Amino acid sequence: MNIGVKVENLSYSFKNQKILDDINIDFHENKIYGLLGKNGAGKTTLLNIITNQLLSKEGKIYIKGVEARKNPSILENICIVREKEYLNEDAKIKDIFDIYLYFYKNYDKKLQHKLCKKFNIDTKKRYKNLSRGLKTLVFNIIGICSNADIVIFDEPTIGLDALNRVEFYDLLLDNYINYPKTIIIATHLIDEVENLLEEVVIINNKKVVFYDSIENLKENSVYISGNKEDLNKLDIVKNKKPIKTFRNNETYAYYEKLSKEELNKIKELSLDIEAMSLQDMFISISKEEIK
Repeated sequence: MNIGVKVENLSYSFKNQKILDDINIDFHENKIYGLLGKNGAGKTTLLNIITNQLLSKEGKIYIKGVEARKNPSILENICIVREKEYLNEDAKIKDIFDIYLYFYKNYDKKLQHKLCKKFNIDTKKRYKNLSRGLKTLVFNIIGICSNADIVIFDEPTIGLDALNRVEFYDLLLDNYINYPKTIIIATHLIDEVENLLEEVVIINNKKVVFYDSIENLKENSVYISGNKEDLNKLDIVKNKKPIKTFRNNETYAYYEKLSKEELNKIKELSLDIEAMSLQDMFISISKEEIK
């Protein structure tokens, strides 16, 4: 499978403070990625470096096999959208749309009109007069209609109510099915995007601490709980810290494919095993409870 965005040995510091440390990620073509991390983990910094809005002295970014820093024209293949992306707040919405229409050769203006009508966006209004939610929707519409090979959404649901969030995700998935592309969603609303994602990247303590498919995550991420004495007989949780203790019972978060022998041992010891959601996995990793 071809790689849409390759991040190679990337590190970044600001005022002698390390923000990203030796990041290596391959974002493959025609997949939907979740880029997750606590506030300040470096998600937005990474996205800004990918799109040449920040320059790093350490590491390289390749877009469709071409080094972005040496060949900035390759960035025509990327559309990054976020609330407050547009600096000229006096501009009319229709003029903002026209700029992006000019920039992206496959921009779908017909779909843009349809979505503006759906979300009641008056394109004659000035950007500064829109609510926060409508500002978010303007750039979400641009991201969907750009039909760029790589589309990045940085917190795409800021200011949106529950209904508009659901409608945005449905529209995004429908567009992806009709026009396959690499989509990267940086968000903190993990439970809402879990069913949309195919791959997950989690950044914590400046590094990539998790990088795998949703399918593997759901298969391999589990809680193992039971009597403390019985758990001590289970090799896979030895030297690990329980995430929960109640009287003589403990619960461990575990990520790794369990062998048939290990599953039999869990059954033999009458221990409980329960699947972990993406959000649970994220919280456990963020707390450094999975080693």
